[in-house]
Amino acid sequence: MAQHPTHDRLAIPMTQQRSQINHQPFLQYNRRGQRIRVEGKAYVRLGLFKRVECELRDISPGGARICVPEGIALPDQFVMTLPQFKYPRTCMKRWESGRDVGVEFRMD
Repeated sequence: MAQHPTHDRLAIPMTQQRSQINHQPFLQYNRRGQRIRVEGKAYVRLGLFKRVECELRDISPGGARICVPEGIALPDQFVMTLPQFKYPRTCMKRWESGRDVGVEFRMD
């Protein structure tokens, strides 16, 4: 049986029911590394003197998902500090859904 081209691109098994498919398939299947679910804090620097505490939801070698406080809008690029890392990381905002934001760690 031939696979539907969309399913082939997204690497979703044909046997998987529609209700089981993540509503953001490109985010789930287009990763460089596997995300690990965590509970912790992340600190985002906004400007020179403002630091916002966020909830760290999951992390991978290339990025993370954080939950920002109500009313906070993140810029496209910002610096984030995580207790797991020795140094702050420059991050790019890749997606947002409600208060959840997906970030990519920059290597510069």
